[in-house]
Amino acid sequence: MRNDTRHVHPPAPDAAEFESLVPPVHHVSTVTFDSVAAFERRHDRLYDGYSYGLYGTPTTRGLEDQIAALEGAARALVTPSGQSAIVLASLACAAHGDRILMPQSMYGPARAAADRLLQPLGITTTLYDPMIGEGIARLIDRRTRLVWVESPGSATFEVQDVPVIAATVHAAGVLVAADNTWATPILFSPLAHGADISVQSLSKYASGHSDLIMGSAAVRDEALFRRLKDVSRMLGLGVGADDAFLCARGLKTLPLRLRHSGRSALDVVDWLLDRPEVLQILHPARPGHPGHQTWRRDFSGAAGVFSVVIRRVDAGVLDRAFQALRLFKIGASWGGAHSLVAPSDPRKGRTDLSWLPDGQLIRLSIGLEDVADLLADLDRFFAEISTET
Repeated sequence: MRNDTRHVHPPAPDAAEFESLVPPVHHVSTVTFDSVAAFERRHDRLYDGYSYGLYGTPTTRGLEDQIAALEGAARALVTPSGQSAIVLASLACAAHGDRILMPQSMYGPARAAADRLLQPLGITTTLYDPMIGEGIARLIDRRTRLVWVESPGSATFEVQDVPVIAATVHAAGVLVAADNTWATPILFSPLAHGADISVQSLSKYASGHSDLIMGSAAVRDEALFRRLKDVSRMLGLGVGADDAFLCARGLKTLPLRLRHSGRSALDVVDWLLDRPEVLQILHPARPGHPGHQTWRRDFSGAAGVFSVVIRRVDAGVLDRAFQALRLFKIGASWGGAHSLVAPSDPRKGRTDLSWLPDGQLIRLSIGLEDVADLLADLDRFFAEISTET
């Protein structure tokens, strides 16, 4: 063997005596085969084996198996983002001429995809009041193929009655998909409460360090998994080995991080109750919050993301207040180690918020910092707000 060839074909490693707590990372696009016959049958491996790196490697399959176990699912599929998981589930369940229902409180980009992607493909989306409960039956027609739930909802955090919605929808032969990013399977299990598909943005709590983008879809039904896998393959949705490794590592500490941020968030809520600038706190654990009793019935705890409505102030004053923050960073995502803050206008495109006071909504994601330091930072924020008379 000549030198150039040795660079391409190094000696095979001997790992017979090597054991590790950390699974190896498989960087691969091409999967090789022992024979022409095996190569020609490679598509038989799409769902359970390995045929090409895009369709799965031991690294990504290991993560999918872990997610399936956490979700109480038979199978799971990882995708390049939470948004891609939502679009994938929608496309796997509906086609031209079909109809999807989404709560008005659902993730904004998902609603945008319904208008800009699904609608041109002939898939109609109807938005509904997230607190509709069994009234969802009035919206289901012969074209309805999928009903989305997101509980709690984005920005306003209404808690939907998923078991009631699922039972009503299933009676009409329609599937239910849930975006469970806020709660993760630790705090709420959509599949155990009637959903057919449980979607997460793994970019947030699951990875936990604001350093990767990934999503997942978990199901109990093998046929539904294969539909998801087929559409995923046609769309070319794949996940890199390094990101899969980082996500699997993040899952190991998820329970600890989620408990810490959840407790810290409740401490921040208690502090905010005494602020005269605060008009309303949107947190599922607060009595009187939309769906609070459902949250108490179905959830095992609360995450660290919630919103607060403050009295309206001049845009310049609000900007100075955000600039006064030192620990809270302005950012659109959440669920990482760093605390984040973001202004939002949930009334855009919604007709179901008569219960929400007129004010500026601000979403907070409580990270892993000491609560006393976070409260001091928020005090700087409100000091700027209170200067406007």
